[in-house]
Amino acid sequence: MTGETVKFEKPVEGGDDAKREQSTITFPYLDLDSAVEVARAVYNRGGHGSCNVDELAAEMNQTVSGAFRLKTGTAKIFDLIDKDGKSGFKLSELGRQIISPDTERAARAESFMRVPLYGAVYEKYRGHMLPPPKALEREMLSLGVSSKQTDKARQAFERSAKQAGYFESGEDRLVRPRADSLPRKDDAAADSIVDTKKIDLPGGGGAGGGGNSGGGAGGGTPPTQKALEYQLIDLMAEPDIDDAVKQAIWSLVQYLTARKAKNKSPSIFE
Repeated sequence: MTGETVKFEKPVEGGDDAKREQSTITFPYLDLDSAVEVARAVYNRGGHGSCNVDELAAEMNQTVSGAFRLKTGTAKIFDLIDKDGKSGFKLSELGRQIISPDTERAARAESFMRVPLYGAVYEKYRGHMLPPPKALEREMLSLGVSSKQTDKARQAFERSAKQAGYFESGEDRLVRPRADSLPRKDDAAADSIVDTKKIDLPGGGGAGGGGNSGGGAGGGTPPTQKALEYQLIDLMAEPDIDDAVKQAIWSLVQYLTARKAKNKSPSIFE
C-alpha cells in the first residue's frame, strides 16, 4: 500500500460482504498534522518549486519506504502537494497557504473539507450533533469506507477535525472555524492600492504626497527624506516581497498612522 490512493487487497469473490472490503470513498490513514508536516518539508527543501522524492525523504529523516509514501499520500489527499513529473512533488496552492502563518488557520479548515469522506460527513451532520463513535463508523461504512477500516478512518477523522479547528465548539459537532477567507494575490494587491491612497499620513496628503507639505509636531518630515510610512508603502511594491511580508508591513503602516492621528506623540521611528 502506497498511501497515495486508498486501496486494499482484492476481496474474496462472492457475496455482498466481500464487495465491502474495498473502500469506494477516499480518506487518509494519517491526520492533518502529518500532511502539514510533509508540506513544510517540501517547502524547506524545494521552496515553491519541485522537490525530488529522495530529497524529500531525506528532509523528513526517512527512507523512501511504505511509511514515507503513506505520509506523502496523506498530504495529497488533503490537497497540500501535487506530483511533479515522475519522481517529484511540489506544493499545491492550498499547500502554499497552509505553511504561511497568516493563512494557515483558514487553509487547515479548507484542507479538511478537501477530503471526500470528511466533506461528506460534514455536510450530513452540519448543524447537528455527531453520532457516537460506533454509529459514526457505521455511517462511514455507508459512505463507502471498508468495513475493516472504519475504526481507523474515524480516528484519523477525529484527530484531523480537531487539528483543523472544527471541534472548537465541542467535540460532539462539526463547526467550521471562523477565519478570514483565503487571500488571493491580486486581491491583496488591490486592497493595498486602495487603502494606501486613503491614508491621511501626517506630513503629507496621502501616499506619494510627502513632498514639501510639512505639518504636525516639529514641522513634519524634511522634504529630502520620506516619512517611514511612505518608505514602507514603497517597500510593498518591491517584486520580491511576498504576501505575508506585505501584510506585516501594512499592519505597521496602519499602526504608525493611527498613532500619529491620536496626536499623542510623534512616531517613535522618526
